[in-house]
Amino acid sequence: MMRSLFSGVNGLQTHQIKMDVIGNNIANVNTHGFKSSRVTFKEVISQTLANPSAPTNNRGGINPQQVGLGVGIGSVDVIHTPGGTQPTSSATDLAIQGTGFFIVSDGSQNFYTRAGIMDFDGDGNLYSKVNGMMVMGYLADSNGHIAESGGQLRPIKITNDVRTISPEATKNVYFQGNLQGTTPADEKVSRMSTVYDSKGGVHRVIVEFTKGTNPNEWTWEAYLESDPENKVSGGDLVFDTFGTITGDKTGTINFGIGGAEALNITLDFTGVRQYDEDTSVVVAGRDGAPSGELDSLAIDQSGVIVANYTNGKRRNIAQIALARFENPGGLVRVGDTMFAESVNSGNAVIGKANRGGFGDVLSNTLEMSNVDLSEQFTDMIITQRGFQASSRIISSADEMLQELVNLKR
Repeated sequence: MMRSLFSGVNGLQTHQIKMDVIGNNIANVNTHGFKSSRVTFKEVISQTLANPSAPTNNRGGINPQQVGLGVGIGSVDVIHTPGGTQPTSSATDLAIQGTGFFIVSDGSQNFYTRAGIMDFDGDGNLYSKVNGMMVMGYLADSNGHIAESGGQLRPIKITNDVRTISPEATKNVYFQGNLQGTTPADEKVSRMSTVYDSKGGVHRVIVEFTKGTNPNEWTWEAYLESDPENKVSGGDLVFDTFGTITGDKTGTINFGIGGAEALNITLDFTGVRQYDEDTSVVVAGRDGAPSGELDSLAIDQSGVIVANYTNGKRRNIAQIALARFENPGGLVRVGDTMFAESVNSGNAVIGKANRGGFGDVLSNTLEMSNVDLSEQFTDMIITQRGFQASSRIISSADEMLQELVNLKR
C-alpha cells in the first residue's frame, strides 16, 4: 500500500476535528461567557529512507531522505480573551472586567465560570441560572463588615437577619447656615430636628438660638416638642469679627424617654456662621433611623452586595469571590460554561475583585462570547479546502494503485 493513502486519511481526520471545533465556536456565538477554541496541527513521524552523511575532503555531505507520514492534532487551545459586554436590567447579571472567574459550587467541588447570569432563589441563595450551582463568596458580620482577608469561602445567602435592620438611635445632629449678625438682642431663632430613640420612636427636638447682648454671641437651648417645659440649657456660640465660630462648636443634650434608652445627642454647630445676611441656619443632617425592611440589592465593582433598606440605611451583606489561574488555558471544560482545575492550570488563587489582578465586577452587565465570526468563517473555508485536498490524495493514490493492478492484464 502507498503511504500517501494513510496521509490522506490523517488529513481527513484532523480537518474533521478542526471543523468540529469551529462548529462548536459558531454554535456558541451567543453563549454568555463562552470562550472559543482553536486547533493547531503538527506533522507526525517521518520515515527515513536514507540517513545524512557528513562532508569529506573529496565529497560534499548528503542530506537525509525522509518521507512524512501524515498530520496530527497539535493542540486544541481555549482562547481566554475577554468578550464584549452587554448591558441588562438585572442587578444580579454580572460580568468581570479582567482575568478572574466566578466561583460556583455543587457542595463538594468548586467550578469556575465567566457566565455571570445569577439570581437569588426562594431561600435567599445566590445561584447561577446557567447551572443552578451556588455562587461562592465572603459573608459580612452583623455589622456589615467583611474581613480584609476575606475569611472562609461560603455560599452567598441572604439570611433572615438581613431582611430587616434594627432601629438606630440618633447620636448627632448637624447645623449649618447663617445667624444674622444684626439680629436684635434677646431675639430667638428656632429650628426643629426629627430624631429617633433606641426603639425607633420618633421625637422632635427644638433648638432655640437667642441673640446675646454681645454682638458676636448667641446662646442656645433645646427641648422636646412634646415637653416644652423641660428645656436643656445649652451654652454659648461665640463668633470672631469675621463671622467664624470660635470656642465650643458642639453641645450635648440628654432627654429621658419612657421605655427606651435616654436620648443622648451631640449638636454640631461647626457649619454655623454669623454674617450680616438673612438668617438661614438649618439642620443639615442627622444620624439615626427607624427599623427598616430590605428594599433592594446593589453590587459594586468590588463584588460587594449592598442591601438597601426602606429607612434609607445600607449594609454590606456579602462579597462575591473571584479566582484566577497561572495558566487558564490548562482549565478543563466540564459543560454548562464551566471550567475545572487541572494539573496544568495551577491551583486557584482566590480573592476579592478590584485588587490583585482579579478584575472588577460589573453589575447590570453580561460578558458576551468572544467568538469572532469573521475569523471562524475564514477558518471554515480553509478547513473545508484542506479536507477536500486530503480526499484528493486518497482518490489519486487509488488511481495509481489501479494502474498497478492493471499491469497484470
